[in-house]
Amino acid sequence: MTIIDAHLHLFPNGYTGFQRPSPLGQEVDLDVYERLMAAHGISGGLVVCYEGDGIDPTNNAYVRDLAGTRRWIESVAYVDPSSALLPGHIEALLAAGHVGVALYLPDASTVKAALAWPRETWDRLSIARAIVSLNARPEAIAALPPLIERAEGCAFLFSHLGLPGRCEARPALAKAAVRLDPLLRLAPCGNVGVKISGLYAIDPVAPHRAAQPFVELLLERFSPSDLHWGSDFSPALEFVNFEETMQFPGSDVLSDSQRRLIFGEGLAAKIREVRR
Repeated sequence: MTIIDAHLHLFPNGYTGFQRPSPLGQEVDLDVYERLMAAHGISGGLVVCYEGDGIDPTNNAYVRDLAGTRRWIESVAYVDPSSALLPGHIEALLAAGHVGVALYLPDASTVKAALAWPRETWDRLSIARAIVSLNARPEAIAALPPLIERAEGCAFLFSHLGLPGRCEARPALAKAAVRLDPLLRLAPCGNVGVKISGLYAIDPVAPHRAAQPFVELLLERFSPSDLHWGSDFSPALEFVNFEETMQFPGSDVLSDSQRRLIFGEGLAAKIREVRR
């Protein structure tokens, strides 16, 4: 089975957002991740670049430098949604080897800014069949349908189950559906997918039982070709071990074809669209 990680991060000096000492110790992110790849049969990964919070202001370039010697790396470039992003900037990112962009939309103002990018910018992404990785909560997702309709050639991938938020106890399925409604409404769109990643943000203790209703809804509403497993390496390791990221609720009852699509084949098809 082809396994491709749909959401990981690589930083030259490690992720600095841990609340406790790094679970990686003094080891380099890349070295640890490549060992995990070998141990779990992972053949590739989509690195989600991030240049905020002072972690690595040149992360886009750093990841592409790594990709020069490691063909397993695909990447989406970090872009600041509040910048007036021009088509030429997108052209440069694609020419550098990125297969798309990563947008972090924590509030209404950042969503508004991204919606205000020149139409030509979104047209360029759409023509390229670019992957657009989105970290957006339901409130932000509710404002995005016009953009998703406009940039129909893009593959919009919502990270971490659509970030429904922390749950102290497992919610009823109906309550989970209300919270996830803006994302579930996008299921009929042909260019929207969801990453099954970051379950610790809902329930920090594996096997993340409070996240189960959200996963069930996504498995019910979305095609398995539009659901993509992601480890969220290395931030996830503050809460779980790597193997636990691969054992999300409901993964044990997937058919062989569903498992193949969710763990890699679906994402591989979207990456091929960009490379083509």
